[in-house]
Amino acid sequence: MKTLYPHLSSQVLVNKIKTFILIAFLLSSGSISAQNISFTNYKLIGGAAGQRGAMYRFSSVTQDVFGKPVSDCIIKIEGITPGVTLKQINHDAAGHISSFQPEVEYQDINGPSWIEFSFTFVPHNSSSTQYNNYHNIPEITTSVSGLNNFGSAQEFAECNLGPDSKIVYDSEITNLMISATGTGFRAENKWGTENGTKNKINNTDKLSIVNKNISVIRIKIGINRNNNNWGGTSKYTIELKDAGPDLTKVYMPNIVGFQARMQQDQVQLAWSSPNQDNLQDISVEKSLDGEIFRQVGSFRKTEMEKDGLFEFTDEAKSSTTMGAVFYRLRTRDMQGNFEYSSVKMVVLKKKDDFIKTDISMDPVTGVSVLLTPLGWQQKDISAEVFNAQGELVKKITEKKASAQMNLEMKDLPAGAYVVRFTCGKQYSTQYIIHSESL
Repeated sequence: MKTLYPHLSSQVLVNKIKTFILIAFLLSSGSISAQNISFTNYKLIGGAAGQRGAMYRFSSVTQDVFGKPVSDCIIKIEGITPGVTLKQINHDAAGHISSFQPEVEYQDINGPSWIEFSFTFVPHNSSSTQYNNYHNIPEITTSVSGLNNFGSAQEFAECNLGPDSKIVYDSEITNLMISATGTGFRAENKWGTENGTKNKINNTDKLSIVNKNISVIRIKIGINRNNNNWGGTSKYTIELKDAGPDLTKVYMPNIVGFQARMQQDQVQLAWSSPNQDNLQDISVEKSLDGEIFRQVGSFRKTEMEKDGLFEFTDEAKSSTTMGAVFYRLRTRDMQGNFEYSSVKMVVLKKKDDFIKTDISMDPVTGVSVLLTPLGWQQKDISAEVFNAQGELVKKITEKKASAQMNLEMKDLPAGAYVVRFTCGKQYSTQYIIHSESL
């Protein structure tokens, strides 16, 4: 059977303003090349500005190869919740002069808040009152990125491209939970990196939704408050480009947004799998060292959630005595091929107590050596050695540790071991292959 390990990609973008990007690629057919999309010219053609029912007509959003306008786009506010203000329908931002860029303010209240737009393509210069005279787009791909987690508020987006929509990804999704909603999809940053500062980007996770023969799309953007108050201003970017995704190169994972966290005395896992038609099962695997994994749970085809959202709970107190545990997911498709998710480490104590350390090897003696962190030097350090079964087999102590600490393991059988180092309230774990007896 074929085993696939997805390529990991993690990006962090820090900016003064929070940008939420929706990129739609339009592909044309026949003798007309890819259309050029521009949202630079608009006017209010109906309703009260910023209110539900308001309609804005953007002129000449697509052109043919000769630069002749082909279609306009009517953007309508389909819904807006109390406490949400559309401050600007389109603001200027460097590098995005042709994008649709609304600026939204959320009042400091409780409960979910959102604003929903519809995008309707119509023939250029058609009557503004006949906006149901649609202009059909042969293929459209909507890409979403920039959703943040503010701790008390999690941002979300819902994109509806109609029946038969498909999802593709540019890279691994680590922060967003993706679920199916009717004929569209919802992305929410539930467990991503928390950020108490408003208007600051934490991640660039992006997904792409593909469909064909589309003239109307609907996009809802907002925040979800979990019984907390939160307020702030967000500037969004909705950008249409004239290129489509190369389906032979895009990242097509079975697992999206895999997260693991401590919740009281339990480890909670959550992930989404919106494209699960070709899956036989999903297995949850756990490790004490990050290398040797054993199955602790599974979801068969008949047990999979229709919306693609999954949760699994593991007892933390029985997981390990080392202070950290590792999890990964394994999927098996209908052809019997396996695919593994990235590995998530959960620290079972306070994160501030966990210290990253490095292990080296003495080139003369072959003994493993701990490169003692600067803050641990001249202090007492203990090293507890655990075998692959999690059993304590050796303990090494050093008073007033120097820059290096030798880990003498000649009396142990060859094999894989995990060492837990402790210095006061701080600790670290390392995976070691001991080959002295080989």
